[in-house]
Amino acid sequence: MLAILVLLPATLGIMFANQWIRYVEDGPSRSVNVTAGEMLEYGNARWRIEATDRVSADSAAGRERDLPAGTDLISVTVEVDPTGTGPDGVPDGCTARLEESGVGTVTRSWSNASQGAIDLGPGGPSLTSCSSDLSTRYSFVAEFVVPAEAGDSSSLTVNISVPGVLPEYARFAVD
Repeated sequence: MLAILVLLPATLGIMFANQWIRYVEDGPSRSVNVTAGEMLEYGNARWRIEATDRVSADSAAGRERDLPAGTDLISVTVEVDPTGTGPDGVPDGCTARLEESGVGTVTRSWSNASQGAIDLGPGGPSLTSCSSDLSTRYSFVAEFVVPAEAGDSSSLTVNISVPGVLPEYARFAVD
């Protein structure tokens, strides 16, 4: 009976610890912070935020893109230079997320709208994520549909993760 009381909690603790370590190592959990306009070598490429644009659902551009009422569209243009470090110099795909965080607020995040359930209508960018097919410098535009008040009293960052470099991810400050 004493063996069960000792071995059962120890076994459960070891199993939980192994699962937690695997979860942390397989997902973006260690940020490499980058200030606005700065370039970063990460995941077989050099990365930089070129521009950020915000469009309200009430504006002409917002109505043209069919934005839901009470939302904004934040477009982030990301420059990728695949001639960076690494065996072939080309990132193996990436994921871009917009994150809002600040003092006294709950952290919220949004995925790239081009891969989401909201149809943004015509007029969107042609390249909305990084491409492992491109070997020269290019830019893509990640679009995020967010509540209109997002970023008002907190800071916004664009998080870019490349599968082969996880758990590290690039965290770019947004102007």
